[in-house]
Amino acid sequence: MKRKLLLTVSLVALLLFMAVQLFMIRSTWQQKEEILFMRYKSLSREGLSLLLSKKKNYGFEKAMDVADKFADYLITEELYQLYTFTDSAHLRHLALKETYSIMEENEMLTSFLKYYIGNLGYENNFRPVIAIAKLELLTPPVNMVLVDTVYSQPGKNMVIVNTFREERNHFILEFHYLLDLTHKNEMVLREALLSFVLITGSILIVFLVFGLTWRNLMEERRLSELKSDFINNMTHELKTPLSTITVAGRTLEKEQIITDRDRVLETARMIGKQSVHLNQLINTILEVSFLEREEFELDRHKVVIDELLHQVVTSFLTSCDGCAEIKEDYSINGMEASVDIVYFTTMISNLLSNAVKYCDGDPVISVKAAATGNDIEITVADNGVGIPAEHLGHIFEKFYRVPHGNIHKTKGLGLGLYYVRRIATAHGGDVTVNSKQGRGTTFRIRIPIQKTS
Repeated sequence: MKRKLLLTVSLVALLLFMAVQLFMIRSTWQQKEEILFMRYKSLSREGLSLLLSKKKNYGFEKAMDVADKFADYLITEELYQLYTFTDSAHLRHLALKETYSIMEENEMLTSFLKYYIGNLGYENNFRPVIAIAKLELLTPPVNMVLVDTVYSQPGKNMVIVNTFREERNHFILEFHYLLDLTHKNEMVLREALLSFVLITGSILIVFLVFGLTWRNLMEERRLSELKSDFINNMTHELKTPLSTITVAGRTLEKEQIITDRDRVLETARMIGKQSVHLNQLINTILEVSFLEREEFELDRHKVVIDELLHQVVTSFLTSCDGCAEIKEDYSINGMEASVDIVYFTTMISNLLSNAVKYCDGDPVISVKAAATGNDIEITVADNGVGIPAEHLGHIFEKFYRVPHGNIHKTKGLGLGLYYVRRIATAHGGDVTVNSKQGRGTTFRIRIPIQKTS
């Protein structure tokens, strides 16, 4: 319950942190955008002031001269022909269009601002925008006022530099001069890149820490369940021989049993068998504990592997009263390896025992050995129930047992395959497994070769 509460609180905190970071990214973007607009507005106005102070010109002098001549032409040549038109739409369109064209072609403010801003080390790839607010043709007795209704508010990428009013002989003109920062997003991104990298990095780090914490908690939970399962299995495994020995001991105390020699011998054999089983369980636990020590070393001896394998198989069949059919196939004549005989024997016996234990029918086991490069590959294959694919990655873990529903169909402590892998790696080799549920399992153990002279 505490673990679930901790995970819930952590997840909520992570979501809040994510929301705060996203808000910071948005705020940083807006702040950098505002700073960018303020900078270019300030720089462009500084440039305009400098132009006025040095050249007594605001960059539209030539354009205004040309526009004045054009206005004179409109008044003298076009305006008095309005009586032949149904309305003045053509004249309005012509006047505004040509005035725009004259101003864009003859203004010098843009080139000066590009030079000024670029010389200060800032980007100058902006585009000038001229927006006419009002064009008034001076035609006594009634002036003609033309208003461009296209322009209303500056676009989101535009910076207003200044609003100008120019009065000449034939017209009065009011217009806005703007800078269109067409690459505004790229410019903001470059300026805010460091902040975004730091924010994104912090988000990734928090997610990574949360992911690792989550994985560790899940692993801790899994190990806790395995530990509980191991304790339950171990308790059951130990209680069975102890209970049998206790009952047998009480049986021997009975007067009618003491006088029956056959019953005494049978009971004694039962006690001996259960004592051996109990001793094996204790030794298994102690051996695994010993294998985990850093100073663990094998007592190696050079042996002919096929001979040792045959001895292990024969001993196993004898101990289980021929409980399985075992087929042997060794093609490594004359090859030997340096192994710890005791641990090697136990390793193979564990695989044989599992093959018998996890078989619903009559066990048929194949034990093979072959040379593969500089290694000897020992294969133990069975016709058992197989291992589900989702459990294959865990079967060599300590205490892990493949479940069948909510119970384990066979007894065990979950140490056998852990023991097999630990001994295989201690010999400088490894162990792999292939299995399909309902079609049996194949284990392959690889150990280094040493050829006989």
